[in-house]
Amino acid sequence: MVVSMSWAYLLMYLPLLLASSAVIGATRFEKNELIVREIISNAVRITSFMLVIYCVLQVVSWMV
Repeated sequence: MVVSMSWAYLLMYLPLLLASSAVIGATRFEKNELIVREIISNAVRITSFMLVIYCVLQVVSWMV
């Protein structure tokens, strides 16, 4: 059994990811270059965390 998700949910993930990363980056730094760097690094970290959670849930669904 494969855990699947609609493309609509994935399209909703992108603006939420960018908005939350932008807020985190803008509250930490004032220079635009540092804010953009922080947005990218936070987006990578959040996406990596979500992928790890997805993989764990996928393994659990295979075991059940």
